[in-house]
Amino acid sequence: MTALASTGSFLPPLFDVGDLWARLWRGRWRVSACVVAALSLALLYLAVTTPTYTATASLLVDPRDARSTQFETVLPGIGADSAAVASQVFVIESRDLLMRVFESQRIAQDPEFADPGILSFLTGAGGRERDAIFRRFEKRVSVERAGLTYVIKVGFKSRSAQKAAMIANAIVARYTAGLAGERENANDDVNARLKGRLSALQRNVAEAERAVAEFKVRHELLDPAAGGTLQSQIDQLTTQVIDARAKADAARGRYEQAVAAERAQPGAARLSEIVSSVALDGLRADYNQRAATMANADTVYQPHHPTVRRLRSELSRTKALMAAEAGRITRELKAKQDLADEAVEVLETKVVEMRAKSQAADAARVELRRLEAKADAARTVLDDVLKRTEETAQMRGLQLSEARVIGVASPPVQPSWPTPALVLPVSAAIGFLAGCGLAVTGGSPRSGRAEAKLLNVTPRGSLAGSQVVPVHLGRYELPGVAGMSMPARMRAMRRRLLHPSGAVFSRSTLQLVRRIVARLEEHPAPYMLLVSSVDSPSEAQLTGAMIGLGLQQAGQKVLIVEFVKHGRSGSVMAGVSVNGASGLPTIVRSLAPGTNGRAFTLEAHLDGFDFILLLAPPIGIAGWDAAHFGSVDLMLFTFTPADAGARMRDQLRRALRDSDMQRSATLIVAIDDEPCDNPAIKERSDAEG
Repeated sequence: MTALASTGSFLPPLFDVGDLWARLWRGRWRVSACVVAALSLALLYLAVTTPTYTATASLLVDPRDARSTQFETVLPGIGADSAAVASQVFVIESRDLLMRVFESQRIAQDPEFADPGILSFLTGAGGRERDAIFRRFEKRVSVERAGLTYVIKVGFKSRSAQKAAMIANAIVARYTAGLAGERENANDDVNARLKGRLSALQRNVAEAERAVAEFKVRHELLDPAAGGTLQSQIDQLTTQVIDARAKADAARGRYEQAVAAERAQPGAARLSEIVSSVALDGLRADYNQRAATMANADTVYQPHHPTVRRLRSELSRTKALMAAEAGRITRELKAKQDLADEAVEVLETKVVEMRAKSQAADAARVELRRLEAKADAARTVLDDVLKRTEETAQMRGLQLSEARVIGVASPPVQPSWPTPALVLPVSAAIGFLAGCGLAVTGGSPRSGRAEAKLLNVTPRGSLAGSQVVPVHLGRYELPGVAGMSMPARMRAMRRRLLHPSGAVFSRSTLQLVRRIVARLEEHPAPYMLLVSSVDSPSEAQLTGAMIGLGLQQAGQKVLIVEFVKHGRSGSVMAGVSVNGASGLPTIVRSLAPGTNGRAFTLEAHLDGFDFILLLAPPIGIAGWDAAHFGSVDLMLFTFTPADAGARMRDQLRRALRDSDMQRSATLIVAIDDEPCDNPAIKERSDAEG
């Protein structure tokens, strides 16, 4: 089914101010009575209700952490986080804190809270009396944060202003004391834990240092400052090896020179140049002296002279002594060379051994570094613990509370409830709204019951005796002026729908269209509606025009099929024409007698419409048969207020069967004949007719 939707300026207003004001004015006494009754109840409530006083104290949760020293606190402040500040509201409302105030203020013995009330007496809650008293006390406490600030308001309600202020201040004092106590308790707890770990940490440090010392001794890893490390020993031996090698090279050189000088001629003379020897020097001097003496004697005497021969013998003996001394010196140099070579070998062997020890020490030094790191870590932890222990011990009593009271609760002068300035206006407003509701809806049920009594109809599907009766779609007022003709009334109806002043009529027409559509079953267009009356065909024409204009405003294509009695010459039109009064496409067909149950059918070229309204003659004429309109989706029968009643029921029961009743509906159309004293309007109406 094409959705019915009004667009543009044709949409009628959903709220009629004029109709609402008229209903309120008719029910003004009902509104006044409701206001007076509400005020009377409010005054009675104010008279019997015990006043309640609310005292409020204010707390500032300061996000700044006041420090008297540079020590880091064990338990930091609440901080500037909004969630952390908001969580303090739940801390103040916690059962633990409120239970302490409950105990300290002896609320259980206070008659204001200890009175169980009639409800507790009837339910038998005496066994849980203390819990019930605490719950009543807890409900009186109100804690809220002032917006997004760091201020928290703590309030308490009581019948006594002094008691309300006292308990509010007690809650605040307990909260601030709890914050300070938490910091002190945290310091004491941490201090005790640290002291308990000191002895164990000291043992760990001692064991680690002992392990390092033992490892150094076992692997001969001495302190570098003492000069006893393997590397220093290797350096010393290397220096000694270098010196020994230099001495061995020098001894070898002197020995080789001595050997070369001994072989040369004269060997003793050259050897004396290489080696410094007293004996050799003396023998060389004696040799030179004897050689000179022998040369002189040889000049003076003959070679075979005894003196010459004696001198030659002495010179040979001196030379032999020099050779013997040269041999001894050569052997001595050889011995010194051998000793130097042995010293070099010994030192080199020691260097090799020390280097092997150094390599083993390097591997051990890795483990030594691990042991030293462990000892350093244990020593660092011990130092930190000793420092923190001393800090926590000195911080006792130095930490300030981050919450401070900025507003002490004082006994209120005026009660917080009930307040006449609030109760009376609110009750008057409630009474006024209730009266308006009764005034607006009060007339509708009465008019509905009057129409139901007048029509004596029941909803669709219900039984009236043994027959089904059509559903009633309501009463509708059609605009017009007394004495108007039918075309003039249609034009007036059309102008009323299009003019802004016809809001009430537009809304009622749209409601009728929606009620009709709600009775239809879904199928492809077009939908066929039958409109008929009891006696006068003009009622059906006006009703059909109203329904057709309402459907047209809702965006539907509407065709009007007007039936006339058989034999009216010139009344049947072959094509579609636009009615000058209603502006709707219209065709005229004859209602022939003796149809023998043959249903009405529309020409194939006229099926391009969404709705087809069949304006049938009155149901009281001869030849009217419901079977002729068997293809329609809904039959609408319109009546005037004068026709509604027993006559209407008789006509419908004679003309319709039960199956026809189930697809039928009725509505009352009242023509609003406003008196007109202007002759020009009357003449124009007659001319249009």
